[in-house]
Amino acid sequence: MASTNQTNAISNSSQQFSSLLGCAIESMIHELLYSRSIYPPDSYVHSRHLGVRFHCSRVPQVCDYISNFLKVAVPSIISGVGDSISLVILEEEVANNYHSGAVGEQQRIGSTKTLERFVFQFQIDSVIYGEDTKPKHISLHNDGGNVLSMDIQHEAIKKDTELALEAKAQMERSMRDCLLQVLSLRGRRRSKGEKAENLSFKLCLHVAEEEKKQQHDGNDIVMTSISDKHCPELVTALNQGEWFQPEQSSCLFSNTDNGIANANCSEGSIQPIRHVILPSCGLTMRMGFAVPSTHR
Repeated sequence: MASTNQTNAISNSSQQFSSLLGCAIESMIHELLYSRSIYPPDSYVHSRHLGVRFHCSRVPQVCDYISNFLKVAVPSIISGVGDSISLVILEEEVANNYHSGAVGEQQRIGSTKTLERFVFQFQIDSVIYGEDTKPKHISLHNDGGNVLSMDIQHEAIKKDTELALEAKAQMERSMRDCLLQVLSLRGRRRSKGEKAENLSFKLCLHVAEEEKKQQHDGNDIVMTSISDKHCPELVTALNQGEWFQPEQSSCLFSNTDNGIANANCSEGSIQPIRHVILPSCGLTMRMGFAVPSTHR
């Protein structure tokens, strides 16, 4: 019975962590979309998360897109497959039509450029959330090899539960502070000629670089992956065609030379918004705002 209770406690704690992280990021994404004026103000309603009032889109397609993304992205982050989530603000590029020397209506040319990026970078403690922490049958013994009493086993489970509750409370406070920080961000100023109907957004999951090791194959040295990280939700989404792997440049900034875009892209300059360190949850999160790098 003690082993079953311990298994349930570990499973519930992991689910609570995943739910807390997902709901907090979802709330922050909605508020960021509002502050960036991606959609009209009347397309948002007020909602509450962790006691904080924020703006939430009431457009079903927007809500579904964000929710479905996080259902895959959060497990990917927790499993260590992914290491960052980006909210990318896009502008559809247009060209002017000229009629008898006068500028006519603008025509969309089918390409977009990145205006801003909000980045959530994560480090997850593999000791807490790795493969070795999956619930296993545990028998507790003393030095003499005798099975410890049920009272001692229950006491250990009780202590684990108390630690889990304290970790949950710490994470709630930290995520609440992050949401408050997002609410305090200054709204975005539109550039000359920028129109709201040309703005959109997308969410990107960055997959962590796999560690490599050298293996000798005859006279050749072969680099092989030593990563054993796995996320079933991401694999399923890719296999079903719900997710795809775009060109990395589509989530970055296009560099320009004298106002002309070149083939090189960059992550831009990331300005920190909030840094969260929670050893009790095995979580480090850096939230930042990226802008195009300036070149001289």
